[in-house]
Amino acid sequence: MLVMVGTVHRDPGGYARLSRILERERPDLITVEVSPYSRLFRAEESSALRNTLRENLRKIQKEEGRPLSDFLSRGAIMGIFFLLKEPFEWRAAKSYAHRYGIVIHDIDLSIFSKVNLAHLSELIAVENLRTLLRLHIPSFSEQVKTQYSRAEFLFHHPPSFWPAPKELKEREAYMAEKIRKFAQGGNGEKILHVGGWEHLIDDPDGNSLFALLQDLQPKRVLLNTFKNLSTKSVDKVWKTLGIEFKTQ
Repeated sequence: MLVMVGTVHRDPGGYARLSRILERERPDLITVEVSPYSRLFRAEESSALRNTLRENLRKIQKEEGRPLSDFLSRGAIMGIFFLLKEPFEWRAAKSYAHRYGIVIHDIDLSIFSKVNLAHLSELIAVENLRTLLRLHIPSFSEQVKTQYSRAEFLFHHPPSFWPAPKELKEREAYMAEKIRKFAQGGNGEKILHVGGWEHLIDDPDGNSLFALLQDLQPKRVLLNTFKNLSTKSVDKVWKTLGIEFKTQ
C-alpha cells in the first residue's frame, strides 16, 4: 500500500500532473521530500530574494540593452525563480490533503536544506547572473524533458553502480524510517510518497529510498505518466513564479 511518485523538481507542468496522479491513486496519507526548514525559508525569505533577483536582472538589462524577455527565457534564470517558489510537490499534495481531509508530512532533513539554501544570495548576485547568462544552457523545458527521459531509462534498466554520497545516504535512511513508521502505525492505509526520481532508483547497493523500502513492495510511478497535459503559457508561468515586471 505504498506508492512512490518520482518527479523532476521544478517541472513547470508538475502541479497538474501530480494532482492527476493523486486523484487516481487516492492515498490516505502523503509524504513529501521537502524539509520543514525549506518550507519555512521560502515562506519567510523568498519574496525578498525574488525582489533582489528582479532588481539585479534589471541592472544587467540596462547595462546590456537586451530585453528582459531574453533573460527570462534562459533555463538557468527560470530555474532560479522556480527554486524560490514553494515546490509544486508540496503545493499539489497540500491542496489534495486539504480537499479530502487527510494528513501530509514533510519528511526530509532540515540540516541539509539549511546548507543548500544558504547560498541563494550568492546565486542571485549580479556577477553570478552575468556568468549564467553567458552560458549556453538548454531551455528549462528541455532540461526537464531530458531528466524524465533519463529517469524512464533507469527505471527500466537499473544501474550497476549508483553513487551515494554520505549526505544522500543520511537523507534516504531518515526518510525511509519516517515512511516505515507511518506504514507500521497504520491500518492498511495507502501511503503516497512524492520526491525526486533519483531517490526511486533501484540502487544495487540498497542505499536509495526505493531500495530501503523494498520489503513494503512499493509501487513506483514516474510523474510524466500524464505527458500530454496542457501546460501554462510562458507569461502565466512567469506570473506564478513572481516575475512581476513587464518584459520588453
